[in-house]
Amino acid sequence: MSSSIIEQAKEQLSGIGFTQLEADVYLYLLSQGSGTGYGIAKGINKAIANVYKALTSLSAKGAISYSSSSSKICSAVPWQQFLASEQKQYQATIENLSQCLQQLPAQQQDEEVYQLKNAHQAIDQSIKIIESAQSVLLLDLHPDSVPWLFNSIIDAAARGVEVRAKIYETVELPGVIITLRDNGKQVYDKTEDIEFKVCADGAHLMLALLTPDGKNVIQAFETRSSLMNLSIYSGLMYEMILTELKRIIPTGDIIQAQKVLTDTEHLHPFSSENSVFDHYKKRYHSTKDSI
Repeated sequence: MSSSIIEQAKEQLSGIGFTQLEADVYLYLLSQGSGTGYGIAKGINKAIANVYKALTSLSAKGAISYSSSSSKICSAVPWQQFLASEQKQYQATIENLSQCLQQLPAQQQDEEVYQLKNAHQAIDQSIKIIESAQSVLLLDLHPDSVPWLFNSIIDAAARGVEVRAKIYETVELPGVIITLRDNGKQVYDKTEDIEFKVCADGAHLMLALLTPDGKNVIQAFETRSSLMNLSIYSGLMYEMILTELKRIIPTGDIIQAQKVLTDTEHLHPFSSENSVFDHYKKRYHSTKDSI
């Protein structure tokens, strides 16, 4: 086994609760077969007393087993068996925790702006925002962000949400109204970062900028602020309309340009008083009519 693979394995084992020494012992037994505490300590060049403590802990974790003929000889539980057991136990823990947390009062929604530092969290939260969309979903997607959100976007369109996406490279998104930016590759090639915007019903949004490998956050913000949602929603909507008109008007096709305007009339929050406007009004002006 190469040293790089060993180091990666150690890192992943630490992620499921192994100490550095426990990882060393387990990997040694996987590669060398059964052995005594003394032999293992000699093989990995660690103190015998510490190795015995690690063996006791690994036995409790279900990662090693002792020979019935001699309690001094131990071997690693096959990694497939161990990981399957860990996964089953983890899933049971998650289910039990979920049942406990369901008993808590519902979390109150606020209008704070939250800064996210974890790329996986930003992507997962974007998926949740898409999944919660009920009426209209506006998206601005760098090509590298599309695969992360693809399934949830398609599902939203399939359940009747009006999904409109501004994209920079041709991609098939069934049921989605696409606005394709001319010379899109030139636009996103100006930086190597991955950017995406997700705005659901003018009620919940995510703005994210990730590193080119998608593993780290440069900046990411999530909020339910009705004011910010209305502003971002309106900005995305008018960007899409303007992009379409810039493509059509130079061709002289006024009928098609007029169709773009007609087809998007219902999106304007104040003139149409659509669901986005309703959300904004309920948040800030719900008592206006009663004054």
